[in-house]
Amino acid sequence: MAERNDEHPRMTEGRRRLEGKVAAVTAADSGIGRAAARLFAREGAKVVCADVAERGEPRVDRLIEADGGEARFVLADVSRKEACEEVVGTAIAEFGGLDVLFLNAGTGVRRKIHEMTDEEWDHVVQLNLTGVYHGVRAALPHFMERGSGNIVITASSLGVLASPRYPAYSATKAALINLTRQLAVDYGPEVRVNCVCPGPIDTNRIREYPPRPRPLDSDQREASGRRVAGLHRMGLPEEVAYCALFLASEESSYVTGHALVVDGGQTITAQ
Repeated sequence: MAERNDEHPRMTEGRRRLEGKVAAVTAADSGIGRAAARLFAREGAKVVCADVAERGEPRVDRLIEADGGEARFVLADVSRKEACEEVVGTAIAEFGGLDVLFLNAGTGVRRKIHEMTDEEWDHVVQLNLTGVYHGVRAALPHFMERGSGNIVITASSLGVLASPRYPAYSATKAALINLTRQLAVDYGPEVRVNCVCPGPIDTNRIREYPPRPRPLDSDQREASGRRVAGLHRMGLPEEVAYCALFLASEESSYVTGHALVVDGGQTITAQ
C-alpha cells in the first residue's frame, strides 16, 4: 500500500467489512463523500465515485488507488435522472454489479423563505430530495433483480432540528428521514435503507461553500464547535463515513429504516 495520506487522520486501515462489494458514492470528491469513498475502498469495496466537479487533489479515485484500492470517477450532476443512471450503469459495466449506494449529495441556501428566489428553492429541492429519488430509482431495478441491496442516504441533524434561515435545506433533510423509513418498508427485506444525520462537520461546506460571504476561519470553526452540546467540537468527515460504513456493512444486518444521528451531541439539548 502507498504511504498513508493524512487527509483523514481518524481513518485507520480497513477490516475488509465490504470485501467483494461494489459501492457507489455521490458527492464523492469532497467532504463526507470523499472520506466515505476512501473508507469503503479500504474496507474492500470497488467504488464508483460521482461528483459534479473535480474538487479534491488528488481526485478521490486517484487517492483510493494510492491507498491500493480500485475506483472509477464519474463526472455527474446527480440531480438529473440520466446522471444517476450513468452512475449505476458504470458500477454494473465496470465492476459487475452494485451492492451499496451512498446518496450523499446535497446543498443549502441560507435565507428566510420570503427572501429566497424560486430558482434557489428549486435547486435545493432538486438536488437534496429529487436527486435521491433519481438515485434510488436508478438502483432499485438492479437490487430487486438480484434480491439484495443497501442504500444509505445523507440527511442531517437539521432534519430533526430547525436552523435559522435554512428552510429549504431543513425541509428536504426532514423529508429524507421519512423517505428512508418509507423505502425500508416498501423494499424490505431484500433492500435495507438507512440514513445518517450529520451535525456540524468540518468540510469545505463549512470552510468555503457559498452562499457564505466569507469562509469560516479556524477560530470561527473552533468557536462553532464549542457550541455543540456534548463533545464541544465539529466532527470530521471520516467520523460520519464510519457511521455510513456501519450501515453499509453486514454489521448492521438487522438495521433498516433508521436515522443515525452523528452530531457530537448537538441535538441532545433544547437550546
